[in-house]
Amino acid sequence: MGRTTEKVRIQNFGDILKVLEGSISEAEIRTVEVEAIADTGATYLCLPPSVIEEIGLIYSYSRSVKTANGIVERRIFKGADITIKGRNEQMSVMENDRQTPPLIGYVVLEVLDFVVDPKSQALIPNPANEGKWMSDLYYIDHRRK
Repeated sequence: MGRTTEKVRIQNFGDILKVLEGSISEAEIRTVEVEAIADTGATYLCLPPSVIEEIGLIYSYSRSVKTANGIVERRIFKGADITIKGRNEQMSVMENDRQTPPLIGYVVLEVLDFVVDPKSQALIPNPANEGKWMSDLYYIDHRRK
C-alpha cells in the first residue's frame, strides 16, 4: 500500500483578519502550500518548524505526544487557516521535527469531512455524506427518561 498525499494551503489567520479590517492587502497574507501525507495516526496538521515560522503562527502551548520513537514534547500553534481541496477551516497545528514531512491528521480529516481511499490513494469526500461537506452533531437529551 502506498502513501496518500495531498496539497494543503496554510495561511496566517491573523493576516486574513488584518485584510478584513483594511490594515494589509491580500497579497500580504503569509501563505504556504505543502504536499502532506494523510496520516490517520496523527491528530493535527503537523508541520516542520520552518513552515510554521514562515507563516508566523502563534505559539500556544506544548504537550506530550506518542510517536514511533517514543514520547516527545511538541509545540502547538494557533492561527492557521487550512484549505484542502477547497474545504477550509481555521485550527491549531502541531510542530513536527525538521525531518518529518507535513502530516494531515485525523482531526483535520474529520473537520473537513475527508476519508482516505486506500484503493485510489487519495483523499475523498466522506461517502457516508454523499460528497457533501457535513459535520456530525449528536445531542443526547439527558433529561429524558
